[in-house]
Amino acid sequence: MPAILYSGPTSPFARMARVVALELDIPVEERVIDVYAAEFLDALNPLRQIPTLVTQAGVPIFDSRVICSYFDSVSGKATLIPRERRWEVETRWALAVGVMEAGLQRRMEITRPAGENSPGTIAKLEIRIDRALAQLEREAGALRAADARMDCIATAVALEYTDFRYTTQWRQRCPRLRPWLDDYAQRPSMMQTRPRDPN
Repeated sequence: MPAILYSGPTSPFARMARVVALELDIPVEERVIDVYAAEFLDALNPLRQIPTLVTQAGVPIFDSRVICSYFDSVSGKATLIPRERRWEVETRWALAVGVMEAGLQRRMEITRPAGENSPGTIAKLEIRIDRALAQLEREAGALRAADARMDCIATAVALEYTDFRYTTQWRQRCPRLRPWLDDYAQRPSMMQTRPRDPN
């Protein structure tokens, strides 16, 4: 029986883990759940967050970055986190994850009932996303020089989540990132995991 990855239909963090599993040919059974109603998940992950992985041995692993590192360590394939550029790759990976986090927080804020959301918080999150994308634009050359590498996967997932939940206007401001993503998004792992609204 393969490992089980508890996921959601639009979670960029779960998608990142799924892309890594596909890139490394790791068999994973993905189970899409409603995390808010998934009381069973508490026994595996007290934070009740997705993604949560349950290995073949029944061991729970979280969060998304730990799951990706676990997949990388057990695949037997070339690492997605090359040792000679590890800190550069991991820092760029963290930046992309930060874009996902800010995008998700923004989404949660704008979907609050009228009068309960904070325009100021939304504006700050948008500034954070835009600032991070500007940095990724400056580092686009390093992404183009790689292939299946962890920072590339995370950046592609973050950019498509930005398209999906925030705006496509970053494409005008990021002329180097835009064609890179258009090409990277054609990878089978990206095409198989594209986010979708459950409704």
